Amino acid sequence: MDEKRSPLALALAITPGTLLAGMAGGIAFPILPIVGVRVGLSIPFIGVILAANRAVRVVFGPLVGSLADRFGGRRTLLAGLVINIVVMALYAIGIVVRHVGIFFLGGRVLHGFGSASVFIAAQTLALQAGGASQGGKTAGSVRAAMVLGVPVGLVVGGILSDFVGEVATFSIASGAVVVALAGAFFTVPDLRGETPFKKRPPMLGLIRELRDRRLLAVGALNFALNFAASGLVLTTLALLVHDRSISILGRDEQGTAGLAMGWMTIVDAASTPLAGRLGDRFRAHARVAMGAMMLLVLGLATIGLTTHRGGLLFGLALIGLGASGLGPSLLVIMGAIVPPERQGASVGALGVTGDLGGMLGPIVGTAIFCGGRVYLVAAVLLAMFVPVAAWLSKVERRRVAS
Repeated sequence: MDEKRSPLALALAITPGTLLAGMAGGIAFPILPIVGVRVGLSIPFIGVILAANRAVRVVFGPLVGSLADRFGGRRTLLAGLVINIVVMALYAIGIVVRHVGIFFLGGRVLHGFGSASVFIAAQTLALQAGGASQGGKTAGSVRAAMVLGVPVGLVVGGILSDFVGEVATFSIASGAVVVALAGAFFTVPDLRGETPFKKRPPMLGLIRELRDRRLLAVGALNFALNFAASGLVLTTLALLVHDRSISILGRDEQGTAGLAMGWMTIVDAASTPLAGRLGDRFRAHARVAMGAMMLLVLGLATIGLTTHRGGLLFGLALIGLGASGLGPSLLVIMGAIVPPERQGASVGALGVTGDLGGMLGPIVGTAIFCGGRVYLVAAVLLAMFVPVAAWLSKVERRRVAS
């Protein structure tokens, strides 16, 4: 580890690239569907294009993590940023040559590898920078950048495309990632352990480790978090706003849903570093996770029962607080269980559980949407995971006491 810099300074060196990689992904969402419809792509094919990156992450996340273990988080992060630059170029070229289907799909597939490389490497570096005593602080700082990246990209993509056009927007995004790449090259250290790769256990060892009940519990909670926060809520909130005729600041349904999602994201990003530090201070990451799960359940139930703007915003704030407590806590708990030489692969496996939850949340939410009742159903489903968090908390208390 770079002894000249504090763990927080090391984490802050990682965050710019993480934030801009998320923004690059977010910029695509308001542009790709519109351009696709304009040139005559079918709606199902546009859906395949938008989902391609997440499908790649589900399949190849652990492999990308293994590469981070072998070559180091720094190199993996830099490689991911290079891939993101190529992705932005593919989007722009597709529009220029009027073959958007193949170029957009290729870009989204590559983005799966690029985003996985950046996010897995960033979280692995955060664990290595924070160590056993400050992992929550560093993980919280990096996760805050991950949480903010995509929503900021959504806003920037929509505004820039209106003012300068789609091709220029992707060119500007590519230039921003180039700046992030240059900054990361000079500021992100190589925090790999001293164990050479040839002496490290093979992937089979990781698979055996993942049978550990504690890791299974961590994965289950991460699945629940993404199922609710980045899956069901984000895809059904606009439908709920329409169903209940809720308006914020006089905006229409889309504007109101966007403001509400932004509010939840701000609460999440602002609270994440604080939640990580709380777990560090009291050596209680599992207890923070248990409290966060209860906040998620309460937030979903509040949204399901309320019919007013205030209740909706309060429920979303509870979900944001719950997400901020679960995110860094689960990462630190996992880092304490898995040997340092396999933390990258474990972060990749943890990401798979999150991506699966994020994929199933929209499917379930839209399939059974019936107004606020879908949130009550989700609250009941997530309540089933609270005993899992309570068990982890009990295990943690025994470990700290010993």
